[in-house]
Amino acid sequence: MKENAPSTDSLDQCIQNNDNDLALYLKALDSTYSGIIITDNLQYDNPIIYCNKAFETISGYSQNEIIGHNCRFLQAQDRSQNERYIIKESIERGEECKIEIRNYRKDGSLFWNELFISPLKNDEGQVTHFIGVQYDINDRKKAAHQLREQKSHVELKILERTKELQDKESILSSIIETVRESLLVLDANYKVLSANRHFLNSFKVSMEETVGKVLFDLGNQQWDISALKEMLTQILPTN
Repeated sequence: MKENAPSTDSLDQCIQNNDNDLALYLKALDSTYSGIIITDNLQYDNPIIYCNKAFETISGYSQNEIIGHNCRFLQAQDRSQNERYIIKESIERGEECKIEIRNYRKDGSLFWNELFISPLKNDEGQVTHFIGVQYDINDRKKAAHQLREQKSHVELKILERTKELQDKESILSSIIETVRESLLVLDANYKVLSANRHFLNSFKVSMEETVGKVLFDLGNQQWDISALKEMLTQILPTN
């Protein structure tokens, strides 16, 4: 035996320490709420070689049903998702990526998955493994969907209410136009908002000469009457 060679006891102790470290790491991974998988990029089809307890819980599959499969099995028949191509391209280039993808549990139920993929390289720079960290974001997607539904409902109500008001305004305008009385609508500053046809015909003025003008400036200022001003001053504040 060489003078500096480690003893058999020392080697056994190193192996035991490494085993203890590995067991500790695996225990830590199993205690997380995030689903974690490791795939072997050196094997055909990049199969899953490790999954933690959270991944089993999220997917509904047992470890024995997961190990050895490519993670695409989680998409079941829903294979036209663009995110699948993003994953494929990232793996081919040996790059990390982050996506949201539709996955399906063992019982067939849908769950939205936020997935982070990161490559692991050896000393030569070769990608040997990929680590996938996954989060079930069903609740977030559900809340976003409900928010969109509520927004659409509110927008629909606004459109319905707007149409209702427009219809009522149209009916009111039709009534005003058919009344054989001269009618003006004024704002609080005595500016003409609208005038009916009877007013325009009676006083021989156009719509352009009337709407948007102050009442007392119309025509030759024949409406600039003190009594009228006093009456409007009392009426307009009451709407």
